Amino acid sequence: MRALVPHGIDDPDLHEVYARNWVEVGGVRVNMISSADGGATAAGLSEGLQTPGDNRIFAVLRDLADVVLVGAATAVAENYRPVTASAERAAIRDRFGLRHDLPIAIASRSLRISRDAPLFGDPSRVPIIYTCESADAEIRRSLADVADVVICGTDDLDLSAVRADLAARGLTRVLCEGGPTLFGAAVNAGAVDELCLSISPLLVGPGSMRIIDGARWPLHHAMRLTDLLEEDGALFARYRLDRD
Repeated sequence: MRALVPHGIDDPDLHEVYARNWVEVGGVRVNMISSADGGATAAGLSEGLQTPGDNRIFAVLRDLADVVLVGAATAVAENYRPVTASAERAAIRDRFGLRHDLPIAIASRSLRISRDAPLFGDPSRVPIIYTCESADAEIRRSLADVADVVICGTDDLDLSAVRADLAARGLTRVLCEGGPTLFGAAVNAGAVDELCLSISPLLVGPGSMRIIDGARWPLHHAMRLTDLLEEDGALFARYRLDRD
């Protein structure tokens, strides 16, 4: 892999690249992957777009996070489960002063997630589930046996409140792994600081969803490119959202 922006470097230390201006300040970082023609999936899953470089960066971003935030549909489709830090990954987290545990937080307005999902496979590491008051009360009570269920919002999920609750728990470096609806809502709520976008050298053709979905935005959101890497034709861009 080689870095192209801000400086041309062969075989950069990926942890140093993605830790810069992140570990010290935290925020909400979104990690997404897209085909060259803008598709967010191939054969219905993001896995069809992944490259070896994307997989390495995926692991690096988790190494540098306090918590993974993901939409329920993505968690189910991608078979999310509690994260176990290997000795290698724990050593990396030690290097950056991070705790070894990496909790999973689920964002779900409808709570369409089964108690039998792999996500609930370890009672000692229960996920946090963020939902709203309008979600079915019986389902909320059922999931409260296997997760930490938190109400953020009345009729819809208040993502600013989600971010505040995570910060109150000391989880200030939030890695959001999508999906497209959660990404769109988070940007529209002003709750995203950074986008890490992998662009796979692949054309998937018509029919695939984009990396953002949901309600239309009243305004566009400008970004600033801070890093760009390349490997075997795949590009890995890091953007900061322009708050102005």
